[in-house]
Amino acid sequence: MSICLSAMCMCKFGAYLTRGFPKQRIFSSSTTRISTKIKRGSFSQVADSDVIAFRNIVGNNILTDPSDVDPYNIDCQRSYRGKSSIVLRPNTTDQVSQILEYCNKRNLAVVPQGGNTGLVGGSVPVFDEVILSMSLLNKVISLDEVGGILTCEAGCVLEMLNDRLADKGLVMPIDLASKGSCQIGGNISTNAGGIRFSRYGSLHGNVLGLKIVLADGSILDCMSAHRKDNTGYDLKQLFIGAEGTLGIITELAVALPPKPKAINVVLLSCESFDKVRQIVVLARSMLGEILSATELMDSEAMEFVVKQAKLVNPLDKSPFYVLIETAGTDDEHDRKKLDAFLESLFNEGIIDSGTVAGSVKEVSVCIMVLL
Repeated sequence: MSICLSAMCMCKFGAYLTRGFPKQRIFSSSTTRISTKIKRGSFSQVADSDVIAFRNIVGNNILTDPSDVDPYNIDCQRSYRGKSSIVLRPNTTDQVSQILEYCNKRNLAVVPQGGNTGLVGGSVPVFDEVILSMSLLNKVISLDEVGGILTCEAGCVLEMLNDRLADKGLVMPIDLASKGSCQIGGNISTNAGGIRFSRYGSLHGNVLGLKIVLADGSILDCMSAHRKDNTGYDLKQLFIGAEGTLGIITELAVALPPKPKAINVVLLSCESFDKVRQIVVLARSMLGEILSATELMDSEAMEFVVKQAKLVNPLDKSPFYVLIETAGTDDEHDRKKLDAFLESLFNEGIIDSGTVAGSVKEVSVCIMVLL
């Protein structure tokens, strides 16, 4: 059987994997042409009879007009361009299953696509694969406010989920610059880390359950809403970060941390990478449970952000900058820990200068720099 990609973003070898890696892979656009030595496999091409079969599965949720298909053929940075002639937009797991079963029998290559926010061309066709858009699988199935568990479909946009959780005192355990477009299924498929990895860990530890459609159309139900489940094999872990080589994620259950009530952000400058390391070690030991994010920027990165975002660097020019975010439940408690941390940095000569965001607006700007 041909292997297709899992839920949505990065890898695109799809059905190519079962027959070994081809020898040539070519991306092209109006401005670039990048060859990585992968040739098109011996797969069928989409025929009129296939379009009819797909319409019987997804109804009108199919795109064949070149002007409609074109945006799905181009990645978000407009660096890579595929040549697909068809986009399928299923809205149920059963439809995904029927599509993959049909494509497997017809030997048609498939590329799933979610928010199309990947930076390596993985969410657009290499050649003329059938594009399987997950955007209509966007329903929130349930929210357990007591247990802090969200069950939803893979096409839900990350920011939409966070907005829905805002008044429930909960938050998604991942935050990305592309949160307004990226989809949670693609996040899981690529095991995206995000800026708060140091606080909440990887998705391997936050995803409780998955429903996956395999390449032959069979459905693997690994859904669970239990935070503690030590029974049997944990098969879902195989699909987190598999980047599409094993199946398509269609539903998921994820554990939600409480939404922080107090957020503080500091921007620090230092003269060497060794001192950056000292900052990180001291932050872990002194900030402990309230440490939410730690990000490093060199002088070139800071200059680029300042120029592109039209911001003002609040610190003098320095070889390195470290942005630290804390998130807790008591602002006074967090401030005391943060003040003691900054005092130690200055007293030990680890940092040259630093600034603390003094308002919600300044915190937002700092987070924009961080993203």
